[in-house]
Amino acid sequence: MTMRTRFAGGCSLCRLAVLALVAIAAVLISRPALSQQPTPAEAGVIENAKLTLDRVEAGLGRDDISVDELGSSRSAVTAARDALGGTLEKLEPRLAEAQARLKEIGPAPGKDAPAEAPALTAERERLSQTLAALDGAVKQIRLLMVRSDQLLDRITSRRHALYAGQILERSPSALDPAFWAETVRALPEEFVKVENIAELWADAVARAGWVRVAAAAICMGATFAAAFWLRRRLRHRYANGAATSGRFGKACSAVWGLLSVTALAPLVAWTVLALLRFFQLWTSPLDRPATGLVIGILAVSLGRGAAQALFAPGRPERRLVSLSEEAAACLAEHLVWSTRVLGLAIVLQVTHRSLVVPLSLAIATNVLFASAIALLLIRLALGLQRIEADAPRETGPAVPWVRPLAWAIAAALAIALVAGYAGLAAFLAFRTLVAAVLVCGLYPLLVAVDSLFTEALAPETPRGRAVAAHLGVAPRTAGLVGTLLSAAIRLCLLLLAFTLVVGPWEASTVDLLESIRSVPLGFRIGEISISMRGVLSALAVLLLVLAGTRVAQRWLQARFLPMTGLEPSLQLSIATIFGYLGVITGIALALGALGIDLQKIAIVAGALSVGIGFGLQSIVSNFVSGLILLAERPIRVGDSIVVKGEEGWVRRIRVRATEIETFERASVIIPNSELITGLVKNWTHANTLGRIIVKLAVSYDSDPEQVRELLEKVAGEHPQVVKSPAPRAFLLGFGDHALQFELRCVVANVDQGLSVRSDLHIAILKRLREAGIDIPVPPLAAQPRGAPTPPAPPTAAGTT
Repeated sequence: MTMRTRFAGGCSLCRLAVLALVAIAAVLISRPALSQQPTPAEAGVIENAKLTLDRVEAGLGRDDISVDELGSSRSAVTAARDALGGTLEKLEPRLAEAQARLKEIGPAPGKDAPAEAPALTAERERLSQTLAALDGAVKQIRLLMVRSDQLLDRITSRRHALYAGQILERSPSALDPAFWAETVRALPEEFVKVENIAELWADAVARAGWVRVAAAAICMGATFAAAFWLRRRLRHRYANGAATSGRFGKACSAVWGLLSVTALAPLVAWTVLALLRFFQLWTSPLDRPATGLVIGILAVSLGRGAAQALFAPGRPERRLVSLSEEAAACLAEHLVWSTRVLGLAIVLQVTHRSLVVPLSLAIATNVLFASAIALLLIRLALGLQRIEADAPRETGPAVPWVRPLAWAIAAALAIALVAGYAGLAAFLAFRTLVAAVLVCGLYPLLVAVDSLFTEALAPETPRGRAVAAHLGVAPRTAGLVGTLLSAAIRLCLLLLAFTLVVGPWEASTVDLLESIRSVPLGFRIGEISISMRGVLSALAVLLLVLAGTRVAQRWLQARFLPMTGLEPSLQLSIATIFGYLGVITGIALALGALGIDLQKIAIVAGALSVGIGFGLQSIVSNFVSGLILLAERPIRVGDSIVVKGEEGWVRRIRVRATEIETFERASVIIPNSELITGLVKNWTHANTLGRIIVKLAVSYDSDPEQVRELLEKVAGEHPQVVKSPAPRAFLLGFGDHALQFELRCVVANVDQGLSVRSDLHIAILKRLREAGIDIPVPPLAAQPRGAPTPPAPPTAAGTT
């Protein structure tokens, strides 16, 4: 190749490289322009959020901050955080795009590298500025969001402390006359404020004009008329409806009654308030009392709906619980009246707060509310006691735990009121009613969900098979999925109810626990500090985990595992191992709640290993053997075994020993180590087949072939004798006075071997008599003592 040719080729490559660079620059320049800086609106969101957080943080430093101010601060911080989150969602894609473009261009060329196109240099500088601005804004937003989360935690902790302080704050005793005198003196002040609000409302109505008043009256009249008609229709339908059969029908009826009764009255109240606001017949001071009124009506409606759904007074055919009519009516009546008292207390407390009346009125409301609930609980306990006394003795108590629980709560309320803890008494009464309403209202829903999959959509029902065919799965699979879904739904409902009962409402149980956390009750062992709170927490965790494990284990044994088609022994092994895991988990969590590290437990266990090895050797051996039995399953529940001279069925495999039920119905406890290391005969390990042997002696005058055919035929006719292998009869030898035959056959169930042998004995004896075949009697048994011995039978050669 000549020099000119090489030069021409090199120039061509240079021209191609320049054209490629120009093309890349053109593509980069032709892309849509990226925002150089965050927009003024986005910058304003960041600046406003920063000012809001500064203001809230400064307010949290005050000692006299109120609960309402904390609520307003929480709302402001939440709004600022939401605005920051929306801005972050807009900036992050632009930041990622700027980073991608800058990566495409690459870094600036070095000093010795050829110069790049000016367009690329300008684009790199512009993208670098954009990236720096966007990255700074994103980092600032993320920092502000972290700060807002910290402020929300501080606000929550402060609210908890204030609420818990209000609960445990000492107040005058309910028996203090001076307190009631002060309350009576404070009533005129509240009446004056109520009159002022009424005058403001009257002025608002007068300014609205008679046209709006008439229109609002017509609309409200129509609302009340529709509600009255709907209520009568629902009552008529419920009263005259056909009696439902089955748990699913009763549960659906109860849930429908709960929803219809609960929703009607609050919906009417909300509609009336909306109409007043729409027609401008409203004033702002009425907002909070009106909200309290709606909440109070909702509480009363929930109580009525829950009582009607669960107890169904007057309709025993719709009742979900097994109660007499008197007990159901008593429980429903007291639940309704308790929620009425609760609704009135809610309305009064909200009114007190909105009017800013003296504190004695709020304390008096708490005292009256707790006292009324205590009296209702005492009346309920006495009523149930009378009903149980009048009931037949064999029926037992209607609800055995309600009466002692009512006495205990009433006593706690009385002690708190007399001791001057009105807030604590109101808190306990309020949570008791919330728990009662949730239990009564949630039970029909749980029954409906459970019966939906066990009755309406069960695999053996036509509807269940239709659903399985529609889904394209086997009925058993559909039933298994339905069982899991039912358990998940019910678990979610229970967790929701638990959260509502002990969750962070105004004065939650968590707040109360936080307030007593600093009580210096406890002791120290080495480096482990154990407090009373830790002990109570560990005990609560252990009990909850054990109770949950027990419930889940029963559900596995009764509902889930039987639908899997697994062997009963394998089902029991799975449920038992699940129980062991639950116990171990509960112990570990309880130790963690105590503050004991698992590493420290391992050290202690290592130090005690020698003692465990010598002193608890047999217990550990039996425990490990029990685990081997459950995992390897050489012996299963229901097997027929022989061990240590004892024969029977395996009924239960426990952690230390195995329970065997003998044929005499006696229980024999065998240590698990004996079953692993000893000799065990298992009749039903592989299958339930078993061989039985029937021995027979016939006279020498009988035809051996006839006897053998007769024996095999008799065995083959028995329904428990299997056809393969077929029964066989053998002539085993020549006895002194008879031919010795033996019938061997296999039965389908070895547990019925004795009865099959008895049936074969009777049938063989009957056939032998019909065929004229004799069974010789031994001479010594047939002749008296001293009689001469008969001659010996002929030998095989025919000689005597």
